[in-house]
Amino acid sequence: MKNLPPASLLLALLLFTGALPAHAQLSRLRFRNYKITSIVPSGFRAVRGAVEVTLTNDTTAFTMSDIQGIVYHEGRPFVQGVCNDTHVAHGNVTVRPAGTVRLCDSVSLWNVLRCMVDFNPDEYSGDLTMVITDAKGNRRICTKEGVPVGKLLNNKLKKTKKK
Repeated sequence: MKNLPPASLLLALLLFTGALPAHAQLSRLRFRNYKITSIVPSGFRAVRGAVEVTLTNDTTAFTMSDIQGIVYHEGRPFVQGVCNDTHVAHGNVTVRPAGTVRLCDSVSLWNVLRCMVDFNPDEYSGDLTMVITDAKGNRRICTKEGVPVGKLLNNKLKKTKKK
């Protein structure tokens, strides 16, 4: 577990990979791989970062916009962030969403350092909201609450082991 990123970096993954199944039409998406491609500090309490996600989209193309999320540690706000608009084409695609993550007011750098040393993904969950616009211009607000970070990571780890 020590090789996993701390919760402040997981928000980028949560904003993208945890959100897509929230829309019933998009439940057929298949994730093949994801990785954090950049992390750049933007002050003592924030980072900008990007994630690369490879997936198969056998539904219509769509765009996610107004993406916002928050990660909780044992029920208390830990980090919050926003993600740039992200377009997902039809077929086998790689998308590269980018965003900014900030520590919540009650969180110190010490809390982040501690989670890097003793990270337990089961202690974290997240909420997010976004607007999904399909290729025909239909828009829908999607909200996902209480996404367990441990479950998200375990699903990915199980898929990786099968390869």
